[in-house]
Parts: sequence; structure tokens; C-alpha cells
Amino acid sequence: MPYIDQAFYNDVYKGTPMDAETFTKLEIRASDLIDRVTNYQLMGVDLSQQPSLIQTNVKKAVAAQIEYMYLEGGELSVHGGSPSSVSIGGFSYTEGSGVKIVSEMARNYLTPTGLLYMGVGVRC
Repeated sequence: MPYIDQAFYNDVYKGTPMDAETFTKLEIRASDLIDRVTNYQLMGVDLSQQPSLIQTNVKKAVAAQIEYMYLEGGELSVHGGSPSSVSIGGFSYTEGSGVKIVSEMARNYLTPTGLLYMGVGVRC
């Protein structure tokens, strides 16, 4: 479920400029990742009915994830990109540990919302 549009990304978040087709594709992937990270707590929920802290931070998290994926090579950042280690004969090349799928900035936006909590709620 898409949480933002390109106007929010450009005008409020002030993200890295990209064309509409790229934005749409990455927005869908970013929203899916944010749903996964939040354990699907917002699935079927009207975001506009949530407290403003949750609304704003979820939208900013999606925007941060879109920008992160765009800067890391688009969809390849989600599906894994090039191999992190290559060897040919005596030559060996190793990249770092690989690219993280979820942006740290997106996680930072989600932290104060309580949506990252994976524990069990107890009612008395």
C-alpha cells in the first residue's frame, strides 16, 4: 500500500530528484519494506486516522527508503546487486559486507512510533 506520493517526496521530504516512473516503482518497493519492518501493523489501517507523529514519521520513513534505494542503484538495492566477492585465477576482489536493504534513516523515523516493537502486548 503506497503511503506517499511524489509531491510529498519532493516538497516535504525534499528528496533526490527522480523521474515519475522511477519514483512509482521505488515507492511501491519502499512501502512494502516499511510494512515488513513494522510487522504489517499498518496493513488495512487508514494512516490518516493515526496520530500525527505516526503519520508523519511513516511517510518520512518511506521517503527515506525511496531515496536510499535510488542512491544505491534502484531495485538492485532490494534484490541484491553485484556479488560481494569475485575471484579469477590469482586475482580476488571483495566488496564490503554488502548493502543493507532497509535504510537506517527509515528505521530512525520509525523508532518513536512504536511500530518496530515486536514483543507481545499484555492487557490486565
